[in-house]
Amino acid sequence: MDHLLHGHNYAKAAIDIAMFDALGKSLGRRVADLLGGAVVDRVPSYYAIGIETPDNAGRIAAEKRAEGYPRLQLKVGAHPPEVDIEVIRKVWEAIKGSGMRLAIDANRGWTTRDAMYISRSCADIPFVLEQPCSTNDELRQLRPLLHHPLYIDESSYDVNTVISAAGSGLVDGFGLKLTRLGGLQPMVTVRDICAARNLPHSCDDAWGGDILAAACTHLGATVRPDLLEGVWLAATYVDGHYCGERGLEVVGGYIDLPKGPGLGITPDEAIFGTPVAEF
Repeated sequence: MDHLLHGHNYAKAAIDIAMFDALGKSLGRRVADLLGGAVVDRVPSYYAIGIETPDNAGRIAAEKRAEGYPRLQLKVGAHPPEVDIEVIRKVWEAIKGSGMRLAIDANRGWTTRDAMYISRSCADIPFVLEQPCSTNDELRQLRPLLHHPLYIDESSYDVNTVISAAGSGLVDGFGLKLTRLGGLQPMVTVRDICAARNLPHSCDDAWGGDILAAACTHLGATVRPDLLEGVWLAATYVDGHYCGERGLEVVGGYIDLPKGPGLGITPDEAIFGTPVAEF
């Protein structure tokens, strides 16, 4: 696909995932087996707290701590820096001492000035800072001035950029999106690059239903456990499934690897209606 068409990774990912599922079903093997073998049968997840007031963010953090999540991601960048700092501190108060890990995700919403200010103002709070600014040039300028580890998400849009970021020491880890990179095959390459450089990463997607949830979980199960930051599922935020009454779900902060060949799920094709095109 890459030889025939440059870019369009989201479209390629759909074909890539379908092919892995079909191959696994034809061989009677799980997708995780095709990706190198599962090292766990239960992968950690994390909960993403959206843009919230300080009190609401603290309340949600306490709830997710009680549910057993090993990690929280906190969205910031839509408020003035002083409010973001207050939100971060409220969340930290709610999870301090629990062992939960914390990621602060600005989704490219800060200037380098604000990122430096907030990192310095929260130097006593252990968290990773995810994609505070938009470009790698900004992040390269920012990197030596931060008090926190730096992860990139939106900037890791293909294998080459991951190789460059990992090899140059730009980052301490990644928030990786399956469809942004083009599917499971390129994600396996990136997984192995991260393993070689001892860089933690997540196995996520920006949203999605049961197919993406299963694909991310199978991949996450093959990642070295000390490097896996978690598998995020949209199931927590949406109603319904299209592979039976219950699709993949987060229980006690973890996700069970689906059983059965391929992705381990069978979508109800009738739900999708008439195909837009057939090839």
